[in-house]
Amino acid sequence: MLYSEKTSARKEQHAAKDSTLLYDHIRSVTSAGEEQLAVGKNLKASYDQARECLEHSNDRRSRANTGHSYSDLYENNFSIKMPVEEWMKLGHRLNYLEMDQRSGASLQDYSRCKANTLTLGIRNIRYNSSTSTLIIQFMPCPVRESVVSIFSAGFISATADLPAPVRRNIATVTGQDFIGFGGKYLGSGKRPDLAVLFKDAGARKAKFILEVGFAETYEDLVQDAKMWLEGKHEVSVVVLAKFEETPAYRCPTRDFNDEDFERLESPPALELDGSSIRLDGEYGPAIYKGLAWVGRISTAFMEVWKRDPVTGLATQNGDRIDICTPTDPPQLQFRLSDFLDITPENERTISFRWDNFLFFLQDSIKELAVLRYYNMLRLRAKQAGIRDHDYQPSSQGSSN
Repeated sequence: MLYSEKTSARKEQHAAKDSTLLYDHIRSVTSAGEEQLAVGKNLKASYDQARECLEHSNDRRSRANTGHSYSDLYENNFSIKMPVEEWMKLGHRLNYLEMDQRSGASLQDYSRCKANTLTLGIRNIRYNSSTSTLIIQFMPCPVRESVVSIFSAGFISATADLPAPVRRNIATVTGQDFIGFGGKYLGSGKRPDLAVLFKDAGARKAKFILEVGFAETYEDLVQDAKMWLEGKHEVSVVVLAKFEETPAYRCPTRDFNDEDFERLESPPALELDGSSIRLDGEYGPAIYKGLAWVGRISTAFMEVWKRDPVTGLATQNGDRIDICTPTDPPQLQFRLSDFLDITPENERTISFRWDNFLFFLQDSIKELAVLRYYNMLRLRAKQAGIRDHDYQPSSQGSSN
């Protein structure tokens, strides 16, 4: 379970009370159609479905039937329409206190939230109050990190020679949760793939955001851009990067029987790495033991989104940028003054090494293949545990 049943009922009662005022305010800033979506169409069970999904992911040997195989649940995102009061209840259950700017979550609360999400294997959990959508991501993705590393290195390199007092006002962060969204996004919460924080008026504020989509749809990414730019006035630039895998991944051993697995002759734990994976093409598919563990990366592009100065709405700025063309690397650049008030002598151009990215991408495709292969082995062990009540994983294989 997510936490002891002894405290469950009490926390849910507090969650209902704490969320009432916030939910009433959110209803006042959403459209009639959105509110109808939030209270209609059988959304009553969304909290129970999300809770069951999380609990099932935490208990890999559970026999509970959530309607998802563990492999599907881990590989793909869990997405559900959820009214905001249900999200507030789920957030309290996770100690993920997604309140508005007036609430003060203690360090103890925040640490407990992070511990819960790590225990559950949650890579990212986000809620968009404007669309009443909860999305939970479980599986880490090396392909996603190949883009994050390029942008992080670009900002770090551009600011490395700044005077220390200026340099200390800039920080790149990953894995950080952001709250305090306003307008129709009040009550939302998001963890970007990368945020660059700039200290302004004594407080660090996220002004550059990178969102990378692999399992996510392009439409989900666009909603992310809108939430950042329209729900947080301090954010000035959002970069969206989208990858598509062809064909969509389906575990190649999904229909294997015991004899098929015996013939597979899996290597001992920790012996498989990216050097064992073969790429049949520049960007896949990735092959191991004659099976495709990653399809071909058929699409990879970026878009820059900014806030329209007249309407205040998020809009795409410039054309879509292909990021997988070695002969024509992207020319995306920013100026430090785009994000921070600085003196002319401290102005810097922020550029990115896309020649490195293509090598990073190839390595990350192989690493994703390894990750999926070992995820298959964990699923295989789980299935063995279900069939055999005496099954016990070895001490080496039981650690995650």
